[in-house]
Amino acid sequence: MMDDRTERKAYKVCGAAALTLLLVLFLAVEYDYYYDLNDDTMIKDILSGAYTGTPSGYCIQMLYPLAWVIALFYRAIPAVPWYGLFLCLCQFGVFALITLRLLCIMRSRGTKLMALVAVGSLVPGLFLRELVILQYSVTSGICMTGAVFLFLTTPQTQRASVFLKRNLVPLMLVVLSFLIRTEVCLMLMPFLLLAGMVKWCAEEKFFTGTNMKKYLTLIATAFLFMTAVYSIDTVAYQGSDWRSFRAFFDARTKLYDFYGLPQYEEHQAFYESIGLSKESYTLLENYNFALDESIDTWSLEAIVDYQEQLAAEGKGLNNTFGFVSKNSAAEAVWCYKNQLVSDMKAIKGVFINGISSGTLVRLAVMAAYLLYAGLCIVPARGKMRARAVMKIVCLMIIRGILWLYLYMVDRVLDRVTVPLLMMELTMLAGFMICDVQSLPLYEEGACKEKGRKVRIMAAALYLLCIAGALAGFHANMRTVQAEYDSRAAADANWNRLMDYCRENGNNYYVIDVYSSTSYQGAPYSEKIFQHVDNSFKNFDICGGWAAKSPLARQKLARCGFKDIQSALVSTQGKKSAKAYFAANTGKDLEWLVQYYQKRGILIEPERVEQTAVFDIYALTPRTKSNGNP
Repeated sequence: MMDDRTERKAYKVCGAAALTLLLVLFLAVEYDYYYDLNDDTMIKDILSGAYTGTPSGYCIQMLYPLAWVIALFYRAIPAVPWYGLFLCLCQFGVFALITLRLLCIMRSRGTKLMALVAVGSLVPGLFLRELVILQYSVTSGICMTGAVFLFLTTPQTQRASVFLKRNLVPLMLVVLSFLIRTEVCLMLMPFLLLAGMVKWCAEEKFFTGTNMKKYLTLIATAFLFMTAVYSIDTVAYQGSDWRSFRAFFDARTKLYDFYGLPQYEEHQAFYESIGLSKESYTLLENYNFALDESIDTWSLEAIVDYQEQLAAEGKGLNNTFGFVSKNSAAEAVWCYKNQLVSDMKAIKGVFINGISSGTLVRLAVMAAYLLYAGLCIVPARGKMRARAVMKIVCLMIIRGILWLYLYMVDRVLDRVTVPLLMMELTMLAGFMICDVQSLPLYEEGACKEKGRKVRIMAAALYLLCIAGALAGFHANMRTVQAEYDSRAAADANWNRLMDYCRENGNNYYVIDVYSSTSYQGAPYSEKIFQHVDNSFKNFDICGGWAAKSPLARQKLARCGFKDIQSALVSTQGKKSAKAYFAANTGKDLEWLVQYYQKRGILIEPERVEQTAVFDIYALTPRTKSNGNP
């Protein structure tokens, strides 16, 4: 038989599991789980083998150890959507862990029930879209968020071994976040460091050998784990082809995501000096750079260096003490202020019109700051109030610096900002839980009239938060449903193109990059658990982050081609693979004609098929005749 302690723990685990299962079932019945963007479908295709024909751990975006493990599962059972399942397990696993921690903190049955209601309403109320439309960057942020919350709410102990054991799960979540999306993990790392300082300062004595051992051991362990997985990733990509591609990938990322392309007409002399023609520049401009083998690491790095040189001279981009960005610090502050004003104006939209998930979370963060001030700062006295104020000041400094950075580099995207806001909201929740436990006003035995009033106020605020979460959930449902309707229309067009490619499996199709992204604003993507097909895909886009990688060349070689440029004008027989170009119906392909003409090849795009909103073209070489070019 179980003892009372084990039985109580089992009840808590069952409660957290039951709530998580109910949420999963509700979302599965009400919605279909989606990959958010073609970034996620590309990762899935590489891991599953749909991209090259063989499952591969070289998925470029995730670190190799994790990608290798997922690819191994695909090798064992290809029909299971392992990548999507992994993302779901991470997100709902963190949800279950946070729920379990809250049940462990709460003492009475009433407060445990209140915790279940709060989590069950707040999480889908604020993050419904993130739960059903999965994006790996957000998943990385969720893992990091869970790690910080669990660490903040871990019971104190004076034994270093017990401290490390209790924080083993948060440590593993940090490493998992690092494996999934290194950049997101590092972006959120300042919050983790702040949580560590808050936890350390809460000890009775700061400078003791025991505390030094506890916290430094935890930091060293995390550092060793992260160093180990990063080293394995470095070794895995040590081959010359992958080293060369990673340099190309880094230059491409810096150019497209942070710097942008200088206009050709204004900087023609520079482009001519690096051998980049107007036709090749157009490929960079419309992202179809995979067509041109002369666009290599050196040329992209030259453009990046040129942008930095212009910024240093006060031209083009901004240079703030050596940091090159699209916007200046003053412009970033202005954008940030406008965003706050816009969020305040959007409050009424929660009840009238649906609002974006990011705006809803920003409003929740504002409310959380007010709640913390009312529940923890105002009732506190002396050192406790000073510590509470200092925590909020440090948190606002960190968030201010990060938001300033995002506005300066012009990367204020939901997949970047939602993890940031999620982390901030979680830290405020962790601060409130820890501070409320230490304030005598909230203790069950407190009999003072002031304490009773404060507890009544806390209960009223709790009900107000639940009501707000339910209102947000209603608004979120409308927003998500509208997005699902748009995605359904996009899916219908994309799936018809995919069906056409499968029906003509002996051919190879190169898709214009902009044509492959979205339909009327709704991104082309895939449902995670429906119509799972991990067979080889005989098409690729003419750019993107996997372009020019060893995997992309392996994919071309499988179909008998050396590169995209020669493949599209190949004149092989009917029994051999033939390459075609796909683009949106009516899209002007003059840029494609001009590119080949620059290389001495005269072509005429001949439309051979139309499927949904896509035209399929054969690039027919033509000869000079009758005095015509």
